[in-house]
Amino acid sequence: MNRTRQILKKSAAVALGASLILSGSSTAFAAGSYQETEKAALNKLTDGIPETWDTYLENYKKSAAGSKSNMTLKVEDTGRALIGALMGGTDVSWLQSISLDSNISIKDGVEAIVSSVLLNDNKLCDFNVYMDLANMMEYIQIPELSDSYMKAPVSSDSEENSEEAQQFLNTYMTTLSDLTSVLPDSKTLSTLLDRYGNIIIDSFEEGSSVEESVSVDGISEECTAYEGIISEKSAYTIVEKVLTTAKDDEEIKALFDQWSDDASNEENQYKDFQNLITDALDDMNRDDKGSTENEAFSSKVWVNGDGKIVGRQFGITDGTDTTPVFTWKAPSEGEDSALLLELAADDSSFTFTGSGKTADGLLNGDYILAVNGTETVDINVENLETKPAKAGYYNGTFNISFPAAETGESTEDDTDTSATDMLAGFGAVIKLTSDADADTSTLDLTVTTSGAALATLSITGSYGEGVEIPDFASLDKTYDATDDEAMTEYLTEINWDTFLANVKAAGVPDELATQLEDVLKAAVESASQPAEEENADTETDTDTTAEDDAA
Repeated sequence: MNRTRQILKKSAAVALGASLILSGSSTAFAAGSYQETEKAALNKLTDGIPETWDTYLENYKKSAAGSKSNMTLKVEDTGRALIGALMGGTDVSWLQSISLDSNISIKDGVEAIVSSVLLNDNKLCDFNVYMDLANMMEYIQIPELSDSYMKAPVSSDSEENSEEAQQFLNTYMTTLSDLTSVLPDSKTLSTLLDRYGNIIIDSFEEGSSVEESVSVDGISEECTAYEGIISEKSAYTIVEKVLTTAKDDEEIKALFDQWSDDASNEENQYKDFQNLITDALDDMNRDDKGSTENEAFSSKVWVNGDGKIVGRQFGITDGTDTTPVFTWKAPSEGEDSALLLELAADDSSFTFTGSGKTADGLLNGDYILAVNGTETVDINVENLETKPAKAGYYNGTFNISFPAAETGESTEDDTDTSATDMLAGFGAVIKLTSDADADTSTLDLTVTTSGAALATLSITGSYGEGVEIPDFASLDKTYDATDDEAMTEYLTEINWDTFLANVKAAGVPDELATQLEDVLKAAVESASQPAEEENADTETDTDTTAEDDAA
């Protein structure tokens, strides 16, 4: 029971801390206490939300109207050699790249993805997917094989979903088609964060205030450390205040108005929301509100001489001892900066730490990820933009390697070190390339072994002109993908000629292309054979019946 309580308390500490992490390293001018520091950081956060949130909503609308995506897997020389060896010495020198080039739109309750599948930069076929969110039906077309469409429900009857579950899924999918219809505007979001953030901050008791040095990887800053404390019993009070305020919150009620087109339905949903809060408050009044005043949640912030928050820590305090659950520190000295992120629970911990130098807006440095104190991943950062020209449009390179575990006596962590040894020698290079003016971003992920590249996955995204969506009610021919007979008919209708010609044009050797053709034809014959046998049996039964009647 005590272990369970400890886990719950640590989870609560993380949840409580999450509400304050958003303010991050905000400047807290003229702060003289923990509450003043947090409120100054919260004010800076809420002041910046309108510009940030409005930009996000605008970008989402542009993306939904039309966006483009290209995913290309390029196989390098070492990768081809490895594939050939795994295939028993087969020659795959012809294999250069595989790509999926897509145009995407979300409009009028339909999500459309029109793609081209390419081999060695030569198109094999188009692959078009349309999801009718209003009717929960998906349509798929491969024009090079057939002009017809396959259709299937998003969730089949075999899943035995209840009517309520189906309705929820429908609502969820429809919501995805236009997130802006359910997301709050920037003013509402700022108001809610300010209101409930202050409720939490006001509930903290002032703890110690001391001068401390924040040091990470040899880089340090002299700071003032402010501590805030919430007893286990006081945590219940915070939840009670939040629930009581939310029950009659006008901004929250306005969100329910926004989420529903039907006034009566909106009123019922809002009443259900209020009833849930009432039930939660009643349950809290019946529960034990904390076992002891000695156990508390602790929140600590370090503020440097410029009034900037350069560190945070959330933990559990029991008497005079504090057990950290989450720690973030980011001291700097001129161009040099360091970072520590650590999450701990019981005997487990995840630690990300390292340092670097920033010059001309570009960060270069080395960092490590450790699990339970064991170095697991090494990350070298090259020329990473710290302040990109446009939010989200970064340029830079991450070189990732997996160090071999240190040899020594056998320990209980042998399983973890074995996993690390399996990755030793492998690596990855992640390169970010963005053009803010053209609104394009590319991520290149290269997997390496002993320094040699195996393959590179490139993902490029940008805005596009959108996709023309067909009228589903007027489609010439559709086949029900859940009906075996219908799919058999679809397979017999397929013409593989164009696809196979494109395969050969892409550089696939004639022998391999012929084998592929034989496999495809055999698959069609196998699928159509049961139908032909059934027809033959039907004809035999008819003839037998006719002979019996004649006799």
